[in-house]
Amino acid sequence: MSDDVKLLQLTHLTLKNFRCFNQLSLDLDKQILLIQGLNGSGKTSLLEALYYSCYLRSFRTHLPKDLVMFEKSNFFIKTTFRETTAQLSFMNEIQVGFTNNKRLVKINQKPISAFKELMDHYRVISISEDDLALIKGSPQVRRMFIDQAIVLVDPEFVSDLRNFRHILDSRNKLLQHTVIDQDSYYIWTKQLWQISSLIQQKRKQMLAALSHEINHSLVSYFDSLWSIVFTYKEKNIAPADSLDDFFKINQKLFQEEKRYRRSLFGAHLDDIIIDLQGKKSKSFASRGQQKLIVLLMKIAQIKHLSVKKGPAVFLLDDFMTDFDPERAQLLISVLLDLKNQLILTMPIKGGEIEDRLASEGAECLFLTY
Repeated sequence: MSDDVKLLQLTHLTLKNFRCFNQLSLDLDKQILLIQGLNGSGKTSLLEALYYSCYLRSFRTHLPKDLVMFEKSNFFIKTTFRETTAQLSFMNEIQVGFTNNKRLVKINQKPISAFKELMDHYRVISISEDDLALIKGSPQVRRMFIDQAIVLVDPEFVSDLRNFRHILDSRNKLLQHTVIDQDSYYIWTKQLWQISSLIQQKRKQMLAALSHEINHSLVSYFDSLWSIVFTYKEKNIAPADSLDDFFKINQKLFQEEKRYRRSLFGAHLDDIIIDLQGKKSKSFASRGQQKLIVLLMKIAQIKHLSVKKGPAVFLLDDFMTDFDPERAQLLISVLLDLKNQLILTMPIKGGEIEDRLASEGAECLFLTY
């Protein structure tokens, strides 16, 4: 972590041919910013551009060409932000251009090749209705969440994930053979077990950190009305402390994998069970409780990231309006106590949430399209 950085704050955004925006220049230099507008005015697209400047990918699509304005062939994003230390403030600028199916990224006019090069300067966490998939969706969604949380504090984890994918693909190709060489099977099994064990260890450590932050928030703001527990679940196999124990415990693994012709263990199959008050949140929690859990997970991620790496920007895409007024006010207090820049979107003007944010110094912008 850069110990001197006290605040990371977006100051300006420039867009060209991005989604619905032909040209947009927007001042963001406020610690709390509320962006309002009718459906289709571009609120989510604006947050998407800020997110893309961090991860070099969208939270809505995997194809950069989908971000290009209709009947255009390119897009451009320029994000300006300020880092503040105890002694001084200094400005940084990220430029992302996409044309002819190629992307060029610069930070302070210096070309970069991967998003992990941005992590020491610019960090973003986002939340939207789609994030309810953390509760209701597939195990892959939950694995992606925890992996992203790790990458933000340890960018080299990207290399672990790539190495894992290479080993898994190679082992699966071996299992496609009619006759499987036993030596090769042992070698690839050893490598898959080792890299899976590493990834699983890092995931469990991150889950423990997030669990601590979440339950601290519950005690601090909700008088311990609930408890949230994460359980890391390895699929199909019995856990083992060593490779020899792994083979002893899972003696039928080879025959099963030979039958199905694919790897039946590994970090790609694991899941994270999220319990609320001892019951699975996916089945028993109400929609409001599920939203609360997801928001607390993201808040915990920001708090952990702020300690390990430095402050971040929290993007909330129309996520507060479904909460009842009392709980919304409580959650706003939690968000304000983060001391990170907050950028929220809402579809309508007025209401208790806007009034509370305005009383805390928020600036309100209304988008028209």
